[in-house]
Order: sequence, then C-alpha cells, then structure tokens
Amino acid sequence: MAGPVADRVWRDVSPDEIEPALAAVRREAGGSAPLAHAVMSNLVVVRTCGADEPLDAFAAADAETIDAVAARHPSRVIVIAHEEGCPLTRAPLAARVSVTTYGAPQARYAVEQVSIRSSCDATSLPSIVRRLIRGDVPTTVWYPGDISQQPPIPAIVAEGRQLVYDSRRWRDIGAGTRAVVQAIETAGIDVADLNWRRLAAVRQALRHACEELPVDDLRRAHVRIDHAPGDAAIAWLLRGWLASRLAWSDEDLPAVTSAARHGARLLLTIGEAPRQTTVELSDAAVRVDQRGLPPYTLAVPQESIADAVAAELRSLTPDAALRETLRALARTIA
Repeated sequence: MAGPVADRVWRDVSPDEIEPALAAVRREAGGSAPLAHAVMSNLVVVRTCGADEPLDAFAAADAETIDAVAARHPSRVIVIAHEEGCPLTRAPLAARVSVTTYGAPQARYAVEQVSIRSSCDATSLPSIVRRLIRGDVPTTVWYPGDISQQPPIPAIVAEGRQLVYDSRRWRDIGAGTRAVVQAIETAGIDVADLNWRRLAAVRQALRHACEELPVDDLRRAHVRIDHAPGDAAIAWLLRGWLASRLAWSDEDLPAVTSAARHGARLLLTIGEAPRQTTVELSDAAVRVDQRGLPPYTLAVPQESIADAVAAELRSLTPDAALRETLRALARTIA
C-alpha cells in the first residue's frame, strides 16, 4: 500500500480544456523532481446530484475513500456527478482536474482525477466517459451510493468491464437486485458487491460444515436466516446463494427476519434441536456450532471500503457465483 498523500494540485477548468489542464497540473505537481505517471486502470465513480449542488460539494463527496483506493491501486479516476431528468444533449457544466502524488521523495508517482458536473440526457454520457478514459487499461464503474434508489445509468455501465457497488447501502433489496441483474443482462458486465466479500467467511464456513451435513439433508432441512438491523442485504444474499446451489422451490425458501441475537450480524440456523447447526457472523469471526461437535470459528478479514474496492480493481476474474446468486434472488424476492 502506498504511503500518505505527499501533495495535491488541483484546478477548476472548462470541460473542453481537461487534458491540457491535466498536463499543466502534472508539471506543477512534479516541480523539478522526477514524477512517475501511474495508471493501472480507469475508475469511473458515478453519483447523482441536485441542480443547485456546487462544484466543491460534488468534488469533495467520497474524496477520502477515492484517494485511498487510488493509493492502493493507481488509477485514472473520473468522478461524474450527474443531474438526472434533463432531456437535453449538452456539454458538461463544470470540471475540476487534480494530480495527487504518493510515495517517497525519490520515488514519487502521480494519480490523476477528473471531476465532471453534468446535466444532460443520459445517452450523452458515454461520449464524456470515452474522452477521458485510458483505452489501454481496464475500466471499472463504481457506484458508492444506494443504487436501489438511483439505478446504474446503462450508458455509463456499458463502458466498463465491471460494476462495483455495496448492497449494504440499499434501502430496497428487491429494487437493488433487479437493477444489478438488469445491468448484467443488458450490458454483459461483471459485477462486484462489497457485501458479497463480507459474506465470504460464512460461505467458507458453510462449505466446511457440509462435510458433516450432506447436501441432500441441507436441502430438506428447516432453514432460518436472521440478521441485525442494517444487515438485511447480506442475509438476502445468503438466501440467494443457497437457493442457487440447492435448487429450492418457492415453498422451500427460508424465512429472512430481523431477529439475530445480540452481537450477531447474521445467523443461519439449519435443522431443529438437538441436531441443529448454526452459523453466526459477527464483526470479527464466524462461529459454527454443529450437531454436538466442538464449535469452531473462522476469522473475518477486516477490510475498509478502500481495501475492498482496490481488491476488486485488481481482480480480473468474473464472479460466476455472485451472478447466479443475484439471478436466484431476483426470482424470489418481492
């Protein structure tokens, strides 16, 4: 991971002057010392904004997290703040360019960021993105907000190889799931859910538990999924994953309720006492209690949002299991 930010140079510019302005800012940031230009990918960050939102507000939104991602995986960052609902095709309203430097004085490298404030018909956005991305590196589209309320803009999503989001932010699990599945089906894009990463330890623990719990028994068992307030999405992801693996009918689908015991974010209960298996997710570990066997725990990796997004930028392998989970969930959630 890179060291702390050494310096940042930024400039408000006309949208038509972005590339010349970036070159000038790079020269200013470099000064007389050597400065490498680091680009491993394009990261397009999309958020919606209000008609009266000033430039400073949208440029500062999620700024610390975006900087942390770029420090871990140097990327050309393009932040698009889009005002929805405008039927006109027109140029961006405002732009800001910046160059951030990282590393030791003798080995500094620069990461570029372009912030665009747009108010136009969504079909005009791809031309903005294409002008700014580097064509020789992969492109990821990241929606840091709640896409269950503000679905991904298809015209932008189609410009990337991957859509990154966090279902933990969703207020409407069904709407968010349907929006992501639509992006998969229409744009053919890979998807990465940061909440799916949080579920990884539970999936690993359950695979281990199934060494003692045959799949046929699991398929027929009474299953219940409870979650803590604020963690509904991860519970529904677990149900979708199990449904995609076990081919449950609608009648077999387990209940999902907000009734996890104190300290647990997620609790999966399989079967009835005394031959019952429980898999419990807390912030630090997954604990498995199984049919009278000694309990065991798996540590949960501690990841910041920046760590998780950077890890997805580095991963070029499509996640087939997440795709099938989302499709199963879309079929079964209201």
